[in-house]
Amino acid sequence: MSAARIGYAAMLEQFGPNEVVDFSALAEEHGVSGVMAADPFQPWVPQQGQAAFVWNVMTAIAGRTTGDIGPGVTCPSFRMHPAIVAQAAAPAAVQLDGSFTLGVGTGEALNEHVLGDQWPSADLRLDM
Repeated sequence: MSAARIGYAAMLEQFGPNEVVDFSALAEEHGVSGVMAADPFQPWVPQQGQAAFVWNVMTAIAGRTTGDIGPGVTCPSFRMHPAIVAQAAAPAAVQLDGSFTLGVGTGEALNEHVLGDQWPSADLRLDM
């Protein structure tokens, strides 16, 4: 049986990008094996007040850590076209030499319906 691995959830809607990078490095210094970085377009509630672009912050985190890293969940269909997500993920996978993980999902209106396009039902988003 393999040992449990514990990761750090870098919540970009709660902390500024420099803080998230510092917290990620500190977490690794204390035994955390990787970082999952949130991919919000805007905070969930006004009290949070942050929404840094996940791909930029992951690059900075990767420069300060050695563990696994990836976006918690990126929605490759509305705010970011699948080709753009692929273009961002492919070099990250190569440069991070096996420690990159791409989390994808169907998205939610708060963070994906920002361009004013049609917002399909959950079933249709899953099919997409």
